[in-house]
Amino acid sequence: MPSYNSLACDAVIEGLERLNLEHFCFIPCSTVAKIVEHFEAKESIHSFPVSREEDGVGIVSGISLAGGRVVLLIQDTGIGNSLLALTSFCLSYHIPLLILVTRRGGLGEINSAVYSFSEKCPEILEVSGLKTFRLDYRVPLLEWPTAIEQAYEYAQSTHRPIVVMMNLKGGVEQV
Repeated sequence: MPSYNSLACDAVIEGLERLNLEHFCFIPCSTVAKIVEHFEAKESIHSFPVSREEDGVGIVSGISLAGGRVVLLIQDTGIGNSLLALTSFCLSYHIPLLILVTRRGGLGEINSAVYSFSEKCPEILEVSGLKTFRLDYRVPLLEWPTAIEQAYEYAQSTHRPIVVMMNLKGGVEQV
């Protein structure tokens, strides 16, 4: 039987496929390797990595402003790097973006260095004025594709960045 991570990645892929993306931007990460490999293999999508989260925010903002269909995929540990770009640029200039953020910390985490930021990341985003939605064990995997599709549409209709935080490891998330 496939792992929760594999099933969750499949649900994310399905949701992103519904968006008819033209561009897929990401920070390389083994947790999302299945998602990245899927979109890198698609001829119809320009898929590319970035080395820093704030660079990704700038690039996908430009694509969005030019009318392109784009998504950015990062880890929550990189949110701190992108906060200034998200708040002073994307929010201020009403740039519609969908940012998918993989959760770190919680049960199953092996890196003890990520807890201090990752556990507080949802609250940091909210207090920064960034609308967030969470996909984790409380939302059935069958609903994830629709949630991703709705988050993208919400970003477009509200002209602002929307962050979808995803726990791809399963289990109880620390709140």
